Amino acid sequence: MKLASGSRLINFLGFSLGFSGLLFAASAWNVATTYRAFDKAIANQFKLQNLSNQIIYFDEVLTMSARMYASTSEAKWEERYNKIVPQLDETIRQIIAQTPDTYNANAKKTDVANLKLIELETRAFQLVQQGKSAEAMQLLSGAEYESLKQVYAEGIDGTREAIQAETEGSILQYKQLLFQSLLLTGISFPVLVITAIAIILQVRVYVNQRDQAQLSLQELNQRLENRVEERTEALKFANTEITYLNERLQKENLRMSSELELTRRLQQMILPKDEELEEIKELDIAGFMEPSTEVGGDYYDVLAQNGRIKIGIGDVTGHGLESGVLMIMAQTAVRTLNALQEKDPTRFLSALNTTMYENVRRMNSDKNMTLLLLDYFQGKLSIVGQHEEVILVRANGDVECIDTNDLGFPIGIEADISAFIMQVHIDLAIGDVVVLYTDGITEAENSDRQLYGLGRLCQIIKQNAKHSAQLICEAIIQDLKKFIGGFRVYDDITLVAVKKIREHNV
Repeated sequence: MKLASGSRLINFLGFSLGFSGLLFAASAWNVATTYRAFDKAIANQFKLQNLSNQIIYFDEVLTMSARMYASTSEAKWEERYNKIVPQLDETIRQIIAQTPDTYNANAKKTDVANLKLIELETRAFQLVQQGKSAEAMQLLSGAEYESLKQVYAEGIDGTREAIQAETEGSILQYKQLLFQSLLLTGISFPVLVITAIAIILQVRVYVNQRDQAQLSLQELNQRLENRVEERTEALKFANTEITYLNERLQKENLRMSSELELTRRLQQMILPKDEELEEIKELDIAGFMEPSTEVGGDYYDVLAQNGRIKIGIGDVTGHGLESGVLMIMAQTAVRTLNALQEKDPTRFLSALNTTMYENVRRMNSDKNMTLLLLDYFQGKLSIVGQHEEVILVRANGDVECIDTNDLGFPIGIEADISAFIMQVHIDLAIGDVVVLYTDGITEAENSDRQLYGLGRLCQIIKQNAKHSAQLICEAIIQDLKKFIGGFRVYDDITLVAVKKIREHNV
């Protein structure tokens, strides 16, 4: 009987110990599992809080960078914008990976607003690059932009609230699991109580850390809002200044346009008239001039006096108002000297250079001019001055190119150029053609960056030498336009064709 009772006691104790051991092991496993899951959840939720805070921060930085770029046009703000965009995308990707269900609940309206904001900001960058900073600033300060910002902010706030709710739900769930574990611990072993206390303490630490992080974020957001307000006020002031400067620039542009138009009209008015050229019986003369801008720097003129024909062609460096004024000065000086019947080419060109040199110095300009003068009298043609080559096509089809580099010196560089002046004399027969041109023709480029060139010009003149001077000019210009296609000509184009059609005694 005693053995039986002892056996039952051992069996009871064994069962009790085994059951207690199993209960303790289950309780310990449950506590350990709960602790690990809770610790991981806390870390994940803390990370999600930080990620959502980063989204708000990056969004504000993107807005500020876009507005600063629209206000200042400084490239560093565009670079900062482009640097932050991938960081924002990466942060959103991490949130989606952590809580796809929570984020997707607010993702649609947030993503749509985000895409529209990026579209508006991209459009603002394009306006700035087009020189339309005021329009860009207006776009980034408009009602549509602010409305999208509000939608985006509400979406992010919704995500944060969802994350907060998920955090609180997780805490509640794990509190319940901890309570169950405490019951098991109370039955099995007091060590479980200590473990539970440690977990609860850790929960309190997490809650305190979370509260401190939220407080720090609120302070950071407040400082950021203050800075944004300060920058917004500064941008408003800068925008007012820009508007004022734009108004002044528009007035200045209008004034300059009027001056350019007046100079252009003067240039057109002083070109040789058709009726003047028709009075020259021995020579058939035609000219063509097309400036690359409103006012060109090319010059040509034809003067007839006492049976002598003077033909001039030149090219002032550059183009625009200043070059156009110098061109008019040169034309006036040539006509004045011709009216004074100065026949010596050296004295003629030297006097003209002295006048131009003094005017260029008085204007404080760095412009100069190539100038070529041709004098025709009784079948003889003399050439003086430095310019492009003179193309001579004989009646029998022979082509000659006369280099003028050693016949003169650019006008307006030196006070005295008489030592550089030389002459070339040519006998012209009926049917001979002389063509003068500026480098706007030979240096014109096509879409393949190929030059029109002197060789092609000589060939087209030779092919049309049997026609009138006007038709020769038209053939050259037509071939030039065909060569360049739709490519823009960046220099003035001037062309003069001279063809001898009868002897002087006829």
